[in-house]
This record gives sequence, C-alpha cells and structure tokens, in this order.
Amino acid sequence: MARLDELCVKASSNIAQKDLEHNNGDYPIFGASGLIKYVDFYKQEQPYIAVVKDGAGVGRVMRLPGKSSVIGTMQYIIPNKGVSIPYLAYAMEHMNLARYYTGATIPHIYFKDYARESLRDHSVEEQSHIASVL
Repeated sequence: MARLDELCVKASSNIAQKDLEHNNGDYPIFGASGLIKYVDFYKQEQPYIAVVKDGAGVGRVMRLPGKSSVIGTMQYIIPNKGVSIPYLAYAMEHMNLARYYTGATIPHIYFKDYARESLRDHSVEEQSHIASVL
C-alpha cells in the first residue's frame, strides 16, 4: 500500500476566470465544469489530474491533457514518475473524498487532508493493465 502523497505532488493555480475574458489562444483552460476556453498560455506541460478544491463540484477528479491549465478553484495533481495517470485518476475518483470537505457556505477540500488516503502500489505495467480493465 502507498499513500497518495507518496505517489504524486500537488500544485496550485492562481488563475482567475475573470482575467481570461480577452485572452484567446490555442491552449485549453479548465474549471469545475470542464473546458472554459482556449488561451495563449499553459501551466502544465504533461498530462495531469485536477481536483475541484473550492465551491460547486468540490472533490471532482478530472484527467486533463498536457499543455493546459486550470483556474484557481482547482488543484493540479502531478503523478510521480512510474505512476500511471489513468490508474491514479481512477483510484482518486473512487476515494471517499467527501469526508474531507470543510466549510458550510462554500465547501473546500485540501490535499493535506486527503493525501493520506491509501491505494495499492503496483508496478506501472500493472497500473496500466488495471486502468485499462476498469
């Protein structure tokens, strides 16, 4: 077994959706409900996982492509080398993240709270096989 924080790192976004109004380009930027628009920059070179950390949809897990970004209500989850993104995303989608929600009016979730969740630590080949079957 391995803890989530042993298999990945988190990164934050400080991009405000209101600041994107006049920014247009070729790179997708995502929010809690999915694609917002295409802009002229990106923050993540490689594919990654994103988690909605604030507001509506809190705890939702998404697999996102490289050369893209997320707005500040979301958090990047960057798998370590040797960790399959589809496997990690599937595992995170099936964790009970709801137990880590805080806040009555605007719900929040923090990586520091759910980072101790455990999952099986398989070889990357086994992870890929498991993800393809599931």
